[in-house]
Amino acid sequence: MYDKLTQSHMPSDTRQNNGVDQSQNGIDVGSRRAFLGLGSAAALGSLAGCLGDDDNGNGNGNGNGGATDDSGAGDDEPEKPDQITVRAWGGVWEGSLEESIAEPFTEETGIDVQFDNTDRTVMQGDIRTAIQQDREPPVNVMWTVEPAAHEEYRMDLAEPLDESIVTNIDEMFNHAIPDVDDSIPYLTLYSYTYALSYNEDALEDITGSSEPPESWNDIKSDEFENAFGQYDNAYGFWPVFSELSDTPLDSDDLSAVYDEIEEFEPTIGHIGDDTSLTEQIREGEIACAPLIMNNLLDAYEDGEPVGWTLPEEGATLRGDSMYTPQNQSESELYWSQVFINFAAAAEHQSEWTESLGLPMTNSNTEPMDYMIDDPSYPTDEEDFETLLTVDLDVYAEESPEWFEEFNIIMGA
Repeated sequence: MYDKLTQSHMPSDTRQNNGVDQSQNGIDVGSRRAFLGLGSAAALGSLAGCLGDDDNGNGNGNGNGGATDDSGAGDDEPEKPDQITVRAWGGVWEGSLEESIAEPFTEETGIDVQFDNTDRTVMQGDIRTAIQQDREPPVNVMWTVEPAAHEEYRMDLAEPLDESIVTNIDEMFNHAIPDVDDSIPYLTLYSYTYALSYNEDALEDITGSSEPPESWNDIKSDEFENAFGQYDNAYGFWPVFSELSDTPLDSDDLSAVYDEIEEFEPTIGHIGDDTSLTEQIREGEIACAPLIMNNLLDAYEDGEPVGWTLPEEGATLRGDSMYTPQNQSESELYWSQVFINFAAAAEHQSEWTESLGLPMTNSNTEPMDYMIDDPSYPTDEEDFETLLTVDLDVYAEESPEWFEEFNIIMGA
């Protein structure tokens, strides 16, 4: 029987922080496994009126903003605040953003960028409370995972992005832009896949071969008992369950999806976060897991017997997004959207992809050599088409039920 853990609707932060876990580590399961899971239109009008547009109503295309100077703002932009605050993960995440995006932004605008490392699920609640109480939000830019950004859009927390400020929207891959009807509430700035990540030595001990499974179905065999890992709540694996069961996740009857979980259950020896899953794979405690692929990059480059691949069914595609919460002053809102435009500019994304080790979503960004021809790193529209996704409205509405069922099956 698994130890019971309280898990939220949307799993909390699971990012590595230079080797320091920012959330819970996995824990042993029984004796054999580990287990852990306000006036928008008016504001847009006032922002648009502050821009120095060309004859077409667009900026001059300098790559950093929709306007006439290096900061990406026009002659009539609002007064600059002394600083803006960005919600961020710590460690390499904050460090890469600071080096590649925040420092150039400060250099060009004179606006300091502060970082707030509050857990993203806690920050979601803080933003929501501030807006409900008609107060300014605790941060000017919310940097969070894509499903949470969509959930917060549905909560009406996000001020729509003004396309005359965030001009780099025009250069983004389709995946970067949310599929909503009447606005662009957030922008996804880079992507990642939950690739099948593995330890070659552990695989050889189990199967007699260091080659990874060609199909996710291969892992359901008896030889993989306790050798497979999962994120909390199977976060990042639901599109795979759907693909394997041939059952869309918006179906009225998900029994076939839950049957897939039942089939995988004997193989799952650890359920945790990025830090614990990475550690378990590197140490050979588990043979493989669906893991965000950049977690093993350093170990792979150091010659450790680890790697990643896309099974024949594909793998889940996700990304991280930024948005500007409502209830900000005109000045802070404007310059916070300029900051997002900096983060979306190909010039800055080409530096960010190197320091973060993830493929960016501006189509003009130059990917790292190791990303090219590796389908785990989508770098063109065709790559995105081969990966698995879930409708984010369906995810927001239905995932609590999926998570509950997963935890019941796993004995949580």
